[in-house]
Amino acid sequence: MQRELLLRTVSAVILAAVVLFLTWRGGTGFRLLVVAMIVLLFFEWYRIVASRRMSQLVWILGCLATAGIVVALLAGLHSVGLLVCIVGAVIVAVVRIRERADIAPSIGLLYAGLFGEALIGIRESEPDGLGAVVFIFVIIWATDILAYFGGRSFAGPRLAPAISPNKTWSGFVCGLLGGILGGSITAWLLGSHNLLWIGLLAAFLSLVGQIGDLFESGFKRRFAVKDSSHIIPGHGGAMDRLDSLVFATLAAYIVAMIAGTMPQTGGFDSLSAILLRR
Repeated sequence: MQRELLLRTVSAVILAAVVLFLTWRGGTGFRLLVVAMIVLLFFEWYRIVASRRMSQLVWILGCLATAGIVVALLAGLHSVGLLVCIVGAVIVAVVRIRERADIAPSIGLLYAGLFGEALIGIRESEPDGLGAVVFIFVIIWATDILAYFGGRSFAGPRLAPAISPNKTWSGFVCGLLGGILGGSITAWLLGSHNLLWIGLLAAFLSLVGQIGDLFESGFKRRFAVKDSSHIIPGHGGAMDRLDSLVFATLAAYIVAMIAGTMPQTGGFDSLSAILLRR
């Protein structure tokens, strides 16, 4: 137990340091980080789906679509990347339906591609894309840490035993409180004084992040897989670490877009300014 916790902690600290450094640098370094996330998510997702049955054609189409998304993002062509992601997912879905199979590979393309588009879009928005991304990171990290230790300390009723038997309501509540506290402190340090908005947004993103965790657990359970891979010592695969962040980032992006098109904002404002309302 102690050895496992030490391994998880060391891996988490190293990963967090690398991610924060590249996020701070921005530019090509951050785009390469996000591209690495997309590629890992794609291959882990397809590897899990292939454990049942997946044709070579679907593999090829998925790889081509992912390559197109990666090239577009590295070139700064966000609209092209989004188009490739959606069109690729539709084509893969059509092929799977014709093969009389489920559309899980198509969902995987959207899962990885839209996440990458949203994360880069938020980071590169002005005036404080860096702060907005760190805000999301802290909410998810605080949620995961408090949920882990809260669940182990207080135990109690299971949250969703049919999906993930180890998750408890105590862990859920502790994670939610941790996300609200972590997000509020981060936003305050970044100069935001609209604490009501920040608190509500942090609670929403923490909740969505935990739903993302359950979604990934349900996906793996459906395909009888414990870990998406073993690339991260003590944690499993990229999907095991990014599940909450994927959902929270997409949710933050959608919230910012909706809030930015409301009449009282005077049109679409920057994503970061909306997320970190001052």
